[in-house]
Amino acid sequence: MTLAAATDLDALRRRLSDPHRDFVSALWKFYRDHNQWVPSRIAHQHFGKDAVQANLAALGPSLVQTYRDDGKDYYRLTFLGMLLTDHGSVAEDLLVRYLEYIRDRHRSDPRVEWVGSQDVETALRLSGEQSRLLRQIIRLSHWWGGGSAFGEREWTVGVPVDVDDLAAEADLRHYVREHVLKHFPTESRPVAAGGKGGAPAGAFWFVADAALRARLTADWHEAQDVCHVLGWTSCVILCGGILETLLADALARSGSSATRRRLLLGSLATAAGQCHVLKKDALRLSPTLLAYRSLIGAGPRRRTVAAPDRTEAEAALDAVRSCLRQLAATTSKLSRPAER
Repeated sequence: MTLAAATDLDALRRRLSDPHRDFVSALWKFYRDHNQWVPSRIAHQHFGKDAVQANLAALGPSLVQTYRDDGKDYYRLTFLGMLLTDHGSVAEDLLVRYLEYIRDRHRSDPRVEWVGSQDVETALRLSGEQSRLLRQIIRLSHWWGGGSAFGEREWTVGVPVDVDDLAAEADLRHYVREHVLKHFPTESRPVAAGGKGGAPAGAFWFVADAALRARLTADWHEAQDVCHVLGWTSCVILCGGILETLLADALARSGSSATRRRLLLGSLATAAGQCHVLKKDALRLSPTLLAYRSLIGAGPRRRTVAAPDRTEAEAALDAVRSCLRQLAATTSKLSRPAER
């Protein structure tokens, strides 16, 4: 493990301005108290709608996200956003202790599939309040596997899908931090007080259409979430859709005639290379990712495509990350003022 991971998370905590820390801490406190995220109307009443929108723009979707449920809007923190709150260090310590417990249980009995709150409370000597907090942290972090049940008092969780990796780790704090910074890209690190001196927030900052940008952001975080809970097929489908949308948008901005035709992912990638939107042959797309549309539904086409595995899902995530880096670099280059 590298020291950079720990240094980066600590630097993020120091860099967060007091108003921004107050905002994310308030969202986390509401979730802890009510076991649900903050309805937008309550956040607007407390902070003011303009202040909320300013915080969202400054912090970016890697820390705070908007979502809609049953006709109502809510604000929620990502796992990284929670780690930057006033209680982030306490939450991190508690999660590390829990993962150490899971690691040690797995080492002694590799067949273990679930753990219950009573066993965890006894092993870690947790109070009822600490156990409730741990339940919320585990759920938000997605360090849990199938068969989980998050009751209000008692809970049962499946061991994480990366339990074999945990078993090989001596320092799980570094493991947690590297995982967090990998799944919540640093393009959207918070800006300092005053809102100056940073790149535009969000991995999709170069997408001009705000609604499209929000949809891509939501799909991207969902793709990472479902990968973490063994949803390989869903992850590949989401990544394929993200890539098609990104490439079509980039080609349209470049003025390419390719946008006049409805192209599939492989053809879009080829056109992007030809138009220098991407470096030629720099985007690696697996056959499964290229055929992601065949994974949707249950018709004859679906039966001809093998179900994706973990390797395919992680390759799809890497393809999106590669595309994001290249499109961001291309956009930044084009937006620089011409030298005199």
